[in-house]
Amino acid sequence: MKRIFSSAMIAFLVILVTLTTNPVSAQTKIPENFCISNNELKLYNQINDYRKALNLPKIPLSRSLSYVAQQHVTDLLKNKPDTNACSFHSWSDKGKWTACCYKGGIKDKKCMQEKPRELTGYPGKGYEIVYWENKEATADNAFDQWRTVTASRSLITNLKEWEDFAWKAMGVAIEKNFAILWFGEETDTETETKICGSGKVIKNELPKTPADTIVVSKATGRYYIIFGSYKTVEDAKKQVKKYRAEGFKNAKVISKDNKFRISLTDYAKQESAQSAKKDLPAKYKEAWIMPF
Repeated sequence: MKRIFSSAMIAFLVILVTLTTNPVSAQTKIPENFCISNNELKLYNQINDYRKALNLPKIPLSRSLSYVAQQHVTDLLKNKPDTNACSFHSWSDKGKWTACCYKGGIKDKKCMQEKPRELTGYPGKGYEIVYWENKEATADNAFDQWRTVTASRSLITNLKEWEDFAWKAMGVAIEKNFAILWFGEETDTETETKICGSGKVIKNELPKTPADTIVVSKATGRYYIIFGSYKTVEDAKKQVKKYRAEGFKNAKVISKDNKFRISLTDYAKQESAQSAKKDLPAKYKEAWIMPF
């Protein structure tokens, strides 16, 4: 028997990741020896080959999202947080995360939504699909099942409700009965993922703009969390360097209308920026969101 699981009978759930550069967040450092298996790499490549056949861009492999996926698989296998009432998207109280029961119709998704933030420094939302069967899961079986189900296929290929999403990161995990994929719209700042037992490393290059640029002067279509304004770009740059040292790694200067505003971080979607703003420490309560 094979199952794909979700609140809508199909295994996908939206997991919101809020401000991961928040210095007070309880992130767990990914172990130095973390790696993905050849079977997991195969599934990752199958997804990208499928997208390539549809003329869709390749999704970079995410070390952070793969780590979250593996942590979730381990929790499902060892601690079994899924019950008659709680789905596969639930998390137990046996790890360094907030326990939660995810079930159909749940309104407060905060517990689930913050899992990537609790476990990694991934700077954006995460979207998960889960595959289960009553025997050893394989890359082939999971991939074949996902592409035959409309909801999971749509998520993988950015169709229907996913048309406005642009995946820039993908995480993968396969263990015993489970296979899990995670997708995200933000670039993972972790640029290298090891392949277990092979010495091989998958490397991804970070975009040079806007993430690696201190001053942004041309519109990007992103949503910036603004905190402070300076009369000169030199003073603004100095403040940005301080914020980056404090943990806001994506802090930058927004040069617009002859003003030099400080952005603590930025997001592709307005709702992501709004959620991140809510989680800022109290001293940043005057921060506001500016689309640019």
